[in-house]
Amino acid sequence: MRVTLVHNHSLTYMGGGETFIARLASALSRQGLRASVYSLPIGRRGGVDVRGLLGPVDYREGLLPEADADVAYVTYFPMASLALLRVRAPKVAAIHSPLLLPEAQDPGLFRGGPAALLNRLGAWGAYSYYLHRVARLELRRFEAVHAYPHLANLVRHRSVYALPPFIDVNRWRPTREKDEEFKVLFVGRRAYEKGFDVFTAVAREARRLGLKARFLATGGREGEVIDGVESLGFVPEDELVNLYSSAHAVIYPTRADTFGLVILEALASGTPVIASDIPSHRLPGLPLLLARGVDGALRQLVDLYNMFYNDRDRYLELCRRGRDAVVRNYSEEVVVPQYVRMFKEVVGSPIP
Repeated sequence: MRVTLVHNHSLTYMGGGETFIARLASALSRQGLRASVYSLPIGRRGGVDVRGLLGPVDYREGLLPEADADVAYVTYFPMASLALLRVRAPKVAAIHSPLLLPEAQDPGLFRGGPAALLNRLGAWGAYSYYLHRVARLELRRFEAVHAYPHLANLVRHRSVYALPPFIDVNRWRPTREKDEEFKVLFVGRRAYEKGFDVFTAVAREARRLGLKARFLATGGREGEVIDGVESLGFVPEDELVNLYSSAHAVIYPTRADTFGLVILEALASGTPVIASDIPSHRLPGLPLLLARGVDGALRQLVDLYNMFYNDRDRYLELCRRGRDAVVRNYSEEVVVPQYVRMFKEVVGSPIP
């Protein structure tokens, strides 16, 4: 079976959505399907080689996607059907943008007028938010819709597939012992939407309380320290595995999300995750530490800090439970066959 994944950003953008598409295409290829990726050239970055991530998967970019395939998997955006006129295959619309489901996000993110939202969400995010109601009509043009299980009830369509994301648990695993210096990690874009301001505020309050902890964040200028947060610069994926493992806590305070891969990567690496308490993070089967705002995240962090130094066995058990939950429910071996089945059902192929 031939599957084309049509994505709304260049894979060189290397955000969560791009990472998911690259991993899904590679995983489908390992399942014996002929997978290809066609991306719109939005957010393209120079000097980023994505072909090494895709292996034998063909990758192209252009404004008018084409698909010589049996089925197309489209990361949906409003008015997508106008860009898909040359894609003749049956299509699955994938709901990956959290701004298409604002009811599952922090409501404070959407307060204010267009100028405020443009500043917080960027042009593409504001576009998706203001036109998210178009999806209710436009999704009818797709044969099926894919949404993550905890959000599937928010999607109206005759054929909704509730499938979770996945991770290679053999790659993302504990590779480092936790040393005695407590480290707190942020992974993601340094944007309001991602809650980077919450992370820096927690770092300030933690110092005020006397916590002897290092606060680390990917991105920025390597070695730079701002508000007590150390910038790590760009961290390649191979090094990110060790970074997660060596951290004692990951804070993931994003205000908008469908399902952050950071959560799975950190838990699979044996590190507890403090996540913002939004509907998108009330995830089944994962021992997340949910928190509201700076005060909530700080309380969770202080509890983890004290647990590590005063009740080490309990802390390590929490680490083990996080990894076990990911292996059991979100590993590639468990989840990807469900995607293969979805594609076969949409096409109408026999399912063994």
